Amino acid sequence: MNDYERRIRELINAWSTKVSEWWSNSNVRSTLTNRSVDTADLRRQASAQAQRAATAVKDLRDSDTAKKAATAVKDLRDSDTAKKAATAMTDLRQREPVRKAEESAKRVLHDLRSGHNGGGDKS
Repeated sequence: MNDYERRIRELINAWSTKVSEWWSNSNVRSTLTNRSVDTADLRRQASAQAQRAATAVKDLRDSDTAKKAATAVKDLRDSDTAKKAATAMTDLRQREPVRKAEESAKRVLHDLRSGHNGGGDKS
């Protein structure tokens, strides 16, 4: 048994040495190492851009123009015309053909998302 173990270890050591030498001098190793550095740089850049974008959005929301626009939209929603339009839309959605079309569209979307065919007969 010792002779077999010795032979197996010699074969493994020879292959291990060759693989180690290849890996040490390989472009694959340097590519993988450089890729992790590039990925880290990309992450840092993306984080910095996200922070700049968040700051820009906050500045926009805090601006006088944005506050005026928000007030105008709120006033529009609270107006009689907007309430009449919302009531008309609700009445329209309560009609039978519209409800059936919405239900059918929901079923189709559900089938598409779940991966079912949905084209079979239900009887």
